[in-house]
Amino acid sequence: MISMQGGKFFLELRRVYNASKEIVYLAWTREEQLKQWWGLTGFTTTIGQMDVSIGGKYLFHMQAPNGKIHTLVGRYVEIVPNEKLSFTWKWGTEGDDSEETLVTIDFVDKENKTELIITHSDFSTMKEAKKHNNSWTNSLEGGLCNYFN
Repeated sequence: MISMQGGKFFLELRRVYNASKEIVYLAWTREEQLKQWWGLTGFTTTIGQMDVSIGGKYLFHMQAPNGKIHTLVGRYVEIVPNEKLSFTWKWGTEGDDSEETLVTIDFVDKENKTELIITHSDFSTMKEAKKHNNSWTNSLEGGLCNYFN
């Protein structure tokens, strides 16, 4: 779902995974686990930096099947273990034109399963919000879903 608030676009996605909040949270916060599922189908992710602490930075290199590398950078702004994770998001390969957005993930207990609520906000255009909505859907339904099966 894509909406607008305060002149900016945001998207919200919800998915339920057959794993506890603790296990799902670790898939997002442990380098060895994250690189196993992160990114679009067919992409390979290399983690240059991943300091999951308030103000800590991350640097991910995602290689497309055609060999092109997309670099993602940001910093963690809110961490509540097993409950919430929030980080900035900026494409490093897009130059200075890339806008910084915010991703917030809520981990909700659903009877031995986990509902993941992802809110990606601060997009200046609907086009960018739609592009990220499609990418998140691919990653959550492909990579992360497969990781837990």
